[in-house]
Amino acid sequence: MSTNEEQLREKMTINMNDHTRPVRISYAKIFDKEKNDLSGNMEYSAMFLIDKSDTKTVKQVKDAIHSAMTLKWGAETPNGVRIPLRDGDKSGPTGVPSGATPGEAPYGGHFFINAKNTTDAGPALWDQQGALSREFDKGKIASGDYVLCALNTYAYDNKSKGVGFGLQGVQLVRKGEALGNSFDGSKVFGKIPVAADVQGADAVSVDFDKMMG
Repeated sequence: MSTNEEQLREKMTINMNDHTRPVRISYAKIFDKEKNDLSGNMEYSAMFLIDKSDTKTVKQVKDAIHSAMTLKWGAETPNGVRIPLRDGDKSGPTGVPSGATPGEAPYGGHFFINAKNTTDAGPALWDQQGALSREFDKGKIASGDYVLCALNTYAYDNKSKGVGFGLQGVQLVRKGEALGNSFDGSKVFGKIPVAADVQGADAVSVDFDKMMG
């Protein structure tokens, strides 16, 4: 292996270990394998939101992607290569997912990447103290939390061409506001008298079939 190849492979390993620069995890499917609807594979996966102000991590990710492409295709990268670093302030295939609004939370002001793990063991999970068992409380790390992660970068050339990230491990830095379904019932529902008879004589009967025509 040449020195240049060794350097490229070294850059393709992303080990985030500075707790002052965590990323935010979303779609945290890191405890149980779930089916990928596109590939049909069972896998662990997660999305990581990287604040654009964290230029060191952004550069580390960009260098890893560039190194993977160079190792795979040399200086001439073919057309149509899928780049895994997406912009939360843009729309389209290089921007936010369908249904999300560019520039709005949680994507606004961030780049984001997706990573997966198809092994039986899954990614290594750590808290602030040390290694975590896969049997620990599954709420310990959840979508919205701030974490560090270990990734390996790879290029692929099969039905399509692109670069992807393998998810090696996740370490919790601190809890964050939950992402996803954050409905707060306390803002809608209140106390109801225990003796209330919702089926009493005053209840209104509605013929929904008639209403809908």
